[in-house]
Amino acid sequence: MEKYEEGYEKLLTYKQGMEIYRKTKQFTASFLHRIADSRLTGHMNDSARSVPSNIREGYKRNNTKAYLEFLGFARGSLEELKGDYEELKRELLCGERWKEKDMQGKKRIEKDIQGLLKLVYGEACMLGRQVKGLERKGIQNKSVPRSYMIQKGFGRAKADYDRFLRKAKDRFGIEKDEKGIIRKKKDPDKDGPDKKAPDKDGPDKG
Repeated sequence: MEKYEEGYEKLLTYKQGMEIYRKTKQFTASFLHRIADSRLTGHMNDSARSVPSNIREGYKRNNTKAYLEFLGFARGSLEELKGDYEELKRELLCGERWKEKDMQGKKRIEKDIQGLLKLVYGEACMLGRQVKGLERKGIQNKSVPRSYMIQKGFGRAKADYDRFLRKAKDRFGIEKDEKGIIRKKKDPDKDGPDKKAPDKDGPDKG
């Protein structure tokens, strides 16, 4: 008898999300220490499981706005998982982890991490396209409130602005002060200490 397939199970994002979850469990069981890495293992497995779980939960919701919110949760979990794999790769290449492994063993781990990162990057792209498609559909059939799109637009603009400031801080020597004003960063060696403004009344006369 042919197995009945739920609608969400046909989604490429769900299928690849499940593949990432299965391979992440295999990776953590094979290469992370059962006790020393227990927190990291739990975090990675939970993040990986959260991706297909939120896609499934969102698909079953009866409105596009809720679906988009759950896809946002899935993308957030995927970003956390990507960060974990990138950090493990860095630790491997810097010799901070798996020191007891020979060169062949380290190459196998690096290959597995790189393969999983490729899946994660691909999943992120597909989820991004899925979200944009749902947003277009929601705007057309008015199932997504205008306020949602406005709020998301502000959120994207703020993220772009913050990203620019982080890059400009070092490259152009600027910073944002406590009042939110962008100004040139002071160089203590060149500018010297802040000079106190002179007293309007002048120095005290004896």
